[in-house]
Amino acid sequence: MTTQSKSLCLADSLSRAPFAWPGGYPLHAITNDGAALCRHCCKTERLSIATTTGNDGWTVVAQAINWEDPDLLCDHCGSRIESAYAEG
Repeated sequence: MTTQSKSLCLADSLSRAPFAWPGGYPLHAITNDGAALCRHCCKTERLSIATTTGNDGWTVVAQAINWEDPDLLCDHCGSRIESAYAEG
């Protein structure tokens, strides 16, 4: 699987299923440069993620749960990324 297709699979998965199973915790994406992306940006920036060069900041490498950071923001749009336990 290429870097582009793996990145796109992770982003598409997050767009379709934005909550972890089991538990229902909200997910967000992590890019190869350490940025956090909300599920909405994974959907709206699908073309950038699909055509990533691998060093442009659009390579999604993982999904993660924001457990307790009430101030975690999407590095693309600036919206708050929901946390599992912290109140925002």
